[in-house]
Amino acid sequence: MPQLSLVITFINKDNEKAINNFETIAKSGIPICFYTKYNSLAEIIKNKAYPNVKLMKPYNLEDTFVYKTCQQLEYSLPDIRNIEKDTEEYILMRHSVLELVNHAIEENPWNSTHFSWIDISADFIFNNSDNIGEFMHILSTRKFQSNIFVLPGCWNKLEKNKADVLFNAVYWRFSGPLFLGDTQSISKFYGIYKSMFETFIKNHKKLVWDFNFWAWLEANTDWKPDWYYGDHNDSIFKIPTKYYALMLNDKLQKTAYDYPIIEKFFPSNTAYLYHDSKHILNTRFVNYSYGSSGGYLINHEKDTIISKNIVSILNDNLLPYGYDEMDETNICLQHNDSYSVGLEDIRLYSYNGIIKFIATNVNYVGNRANRMIVGEYDIINNCYVNSKIIQPPTKTLCEKNWVPIIKDGEENFIYTWSPFQIGKINQETNVLEIVESHNIKSPDFHRIRGSTIFIDYDESYRIGVVHFCEETCPRQYYHILVVLDKNTLKPISYSDPFCFQHYGVEFCIGFTMTDDNYVFWVSNKDNDTVMVSLDFSEIPIHHSVNYA
Repeated sequence: MPQLSLVITFINKDNEKAINNFETIAKSGIPICFYTKYNSLAEIIKNKAYPNVKLMKPYNLEDTFVYKTCQQLEYSLPDIRNIEKDTEEYILMRHSVLELVNHAIEENPWNSTHFSWIDISADFIFNNSDNIGEFMHILSTRKFQSNIFVLPGCWNKLEKNKADVLFNAVYWRFSGPLFLGDTQSISKFYGIYKSMFETFIKNHKKLVWDFNFWAWLEANTDWKPDWYYGDHNDSIFKIPTKYYALMLNDKLQKTAYDYPIIEKFFPSNTAYLYHDSKHILNTRFVNYSYGSSGGYLINHEKDTIISKNIVSILNDNLLPYGYDEMDETNICLQHNDSYSVGLEDIRLYSYNGIIKFIATNVNYVGNRANRMIVGEYDIINNCYVNSKIIQPPTKTLCEKNWVPIIKDGEENFIYTWSPFQIGKINQETNVLEIVESHNIKSPDFHRIRGSTIFIDYDESYRIGVVHFCEETCPRQYYHILVVLDKNTLKPISYSDPFCFQHYGVEFCIGFTMTDDNYVFWVSNKDNDTVMVSLDFSEIPIHHSVNYA
């Protein structure tokens, strides 16, 4: 059963672009409820034989409640409008959309839990038709929260009793061409709409655009939509991830380690490596925590962030035998005063039988820029050996989250994910040089960053965790499992975004698999690291990666 059905209304027979836009969406496979008043167009749709398109009842404006209501009322249209386009008929047709969506919910030919409407005449949405088709396909597979009504918009919420700004010009609290919600939330809104529509026009003697009326309803009734910023471009498709990310907290088996107490420090991000029949764990300890507003609370008189690293050998149940601090004195690089001291977010990996590490660092760089440091990770003497700073392919201020990966016996690093770039270190210059680049057009890859190393998934593939952030306050982290082809290292498939324990700052740089479970090491607000595990089936990997 598809969770989402899309409602499309076609009301302008001469709009050839809208027909093309409809076909772009129909080819994506998303279930569609299609309304039109044109028999000729209905025949065309029938002849196309899209299995995912259901022709609904013929659309007739005169049959709608908005039309019938307005026949009994006196009103004028907004003064500042496109005279040719924004006619009385057009504005009434816009208002009738919600009635059609509610009808689609009542009929529900696809047994969906959520419905969306998109304005196929809004050309700005379809500037990149390939991306829209991909987006619609992915949208149809999302598992949305059970109680949502999301709408994009540009402006702040209208103040109560400030309706005068709505009467004669557009008010872009809501952008207009898209909304999405569960069946109950949409039907509830339709009920509010019907109860207040006549009252609004009687009191104000104005027939305004539907999105202006929505702004008034938000300000003057108990309707509370889930608003997000989306202008009149493809940003309207940037639905906040929290509305569809998998929340895994109730599925997790959690294990908290008995970490040593280090005054003013907290266990943070944790990397895992299986090497030479040993389970090896590196835990970063940090001297800061997050405040409720998302800012750092640093335990240092000069607000210097300090990172310590603790190595542990684990038993077969992945529990530590002990905890030993790694010694940085063997890092033969000049120390500089800096806002951040120590090796941050170490990843461990095997290369030529040696345990190696890659980490972010500032104090050994000297110019306050974040750079990657690579070296050997000595678990016998608990120290770092042959460490060197690696410069990025281009000048940047901050480098993080390179993913070490071995291909054909050579050391490689995934540098970026869109484009998907793989680099090798020039041993003479200590510069990462890009050796492969591929353009990925699948959603979310443009904002992905590396998290864990990639481990064997089966004989043909490797699997690992990546992440992206949404810049809310505090920031929200989301994670995705990605499968790579073992020979080419190109991404092949990926999961929906997910959160482990909460919406907010959580980071995962440690990952492995047992016979039945995924195992992750996850920090909460850069503190309170726990090991979590869950069944493979809880994170389906069902999206194919598409390339340009």
